[in-house]
Amino acid sequence: MSTRPTVWTFLREQGAFRRLWLATGVAELGTSIARIAFILLVHQRAVAAGSASPEAANALMLVLETAPIVLLGPIAGALVDRCDRRTLLVVCNVLQAVLMLSVPFLMRLAVDWPLYAVAMCVAAISTVFPPARQSAIPDLVGVERSSTANSISGSTTSLTFVIGMGCASLLIERFGKEMCFYVNGGCFLFAARHLVSLNLPRHFAPVGGGISRFARDVVAGARYAWSRPTLAYITACFFMAFVFIGIWMPLMPEYLRRDLGVDADFWMPYAMMSFGIGGICGGALGAWLGRKFGMGRMIVLIYLIEPFQVMAYFWVNSVALMIALSFTWGVLAFAYFVQEQTVMHEDVPAELRGRVFGLLPPLQAFGTLVASVIVLVEAGALRPRTMLLLAGASYLLTSLVFTLSMRGSRELWSRKPRDAASTTG
Repeated sequence: MSTRPTVWTFLREQGAFRRLWLATGVAELGTSIARIAFILLVHQRAVAAGSASPEAANALMLVLETAPIVLLGPIAGALVDRCDRRTLLVVCNVLQAVLMLSVPFLMRLAVDWPLYAVAMCVAAISTVFPPARQSAIPDLVGVERSSTANSISGSTTSLTFVIGMGCASLLIERFGKEMCFYVNGGCFLFAARHLVSLNLPRHFAPVGGGISRFARDVVAGARYAWSRPTLAYITACFFMAFVFIGIWMPLMPEYLRRDLGVDADFWMPYAMMSFGIGGICGGALGAWLGRKFGMGRMIVLIYLIEPFQVMAYFWVNSVALMIALSFTWGVLAFAYFVQEQTVMHEDVPAELRGRVFGLLPPLQAFGTLVASVIVLVEAGALRPRTMLLLAGASYLLTSLVFTLSMRGSRELWSRKPRDAASTTG
């Protein structure tokens, strides 16, 4: 009979994964702290400048952030399969540290474009990190234990999100937004130092062949994902989810201010903390749910349920209820994350992992880009709540169409639970 390790046993036995987990967790903690500070900073500067639609400023920032990810994402996946993944992970963290440490100085300028430039550069650099990290996990723990590793990673992401929101609130109140960026820069440097000694296998894809060969490598990931019905369904759902959920972030400060009549600087971190706490629970439950009911069924079910969650979130008039619904949204989102990542680890061969996982950041970015453009066009014409509810209704319709029409949803539904996914081997 196989035994299921506890989180601490798994981390103790998997030393290489523990190093990656710790470095990633610290970097994500710093990113969460700086992320909320950046959103509130842009919104504050827009209000101070007398903007009639402050939400448009955050939407513009998201457009500028997502554009380089859309363009560079597939290329990043090919680089991950060709280059030393440890080097990529270290370089990403060092460059992001330098950029974050520059923000407090750029805040003193009267113009906003240097802040937007930093956001674009950070987004471009961070495009490489997710496919490199996700490609490394099966190499470090084995495919048969990737469900446990993904569950730990998902819960840790949520935990750092929660802690980051709380720390951001305290840092902003006590020291100002500048301190959030100093902390983020320090976290990136810590992560880079910790990843230097990480031992990862070399790349799988052949190097050389010039631009034409590299272009074929870039296309190979998309071709492989689209040729597998389950992967096609997952990637299509992933994209459409961010088209409709992507308007959440730029609209949240103005939604809290105009529709709920509360202080966005105070309540937005708490709403996001509640989402993160739900994510901890969803990440922790993810592996168990996949074993119990099947990862494929959980993917389909959550994708159908989440639109109702989105609409309920923006229908309520109480901040307390909104925060409670933030929790349940986090549970759904991170339970889905565990199933999605594990199915991809199982279904994608090692030599293509970088390119297939490299599709996710540009898909997310493109979905967010579409959502941000919608906010820019409709800002001032529609109230934030109206836009958010329309997005939720559109999300529901799309989820039904995809699930009923795509073969991958039926294959995922009939996929048997893989009980050995989180055993120690």
